[in-house]
Amino acid sequence: MAKTKVDAGVQNRIIYSRASYLYQAANYLTSCANAIRDAPCTSDAKQSASANMDKQYKAITNMSRQAITDMRAISLKAQIRQSSALKRTICKFCDSLLVEGQTSHSFIQNPSKGGRKPWADVLVIECKTCGNSKRYLVDAPRQMRKALRLRKHEVLTDEQGGVAQEGEEVT
Repeated sequence: MAKTKVDAGVQNRIIYSRASYLYQAANYLTSCANAIRDAPCTSDAKQSASANMDKQYKAITNMSRQAITDMRAISLKAQIRQSSALKRTICKFCDSLLVEGQTSHSFIQNPSKGGRKPWADVLVIECKTCGNSKRYLVDAPRQMRKALRLRKHEVLTDEQGGVAQEGEEVT
């Protein structure tokens, strides 16, 4: 008798949990850095207090970027794929976490003539740290595979009474 196979679950669970922890740590550090930057300065020596706050902000931001760099290195070394939603929240160039309104700016752009084509909308996310931008299609229907398009075209021409010759129109 053969043993029944037991579902092993997720392979590399430890690596996924480590990557998740690093992402959460980077998210926490980014929120702490933004809280420091937005905090009002109420001290008498504003120059030294603001210089100290700038140093703290840069140090915490660098720790956040280091956590993201480590997370990407771990996933590349273990050859595990990160979800596309997670990859959209990380700047590919400077490894900073993209938080809307704090570390990134996003807007909708329509490069068609006068914005007449609503299916040509593009979401642009700009990183405030390095200035680079990412572009994603918004609500664009995905095109069918070529084989399915050809098959559909053949069915339509057969229903209309055959294939049209050169110079003829299929009605």
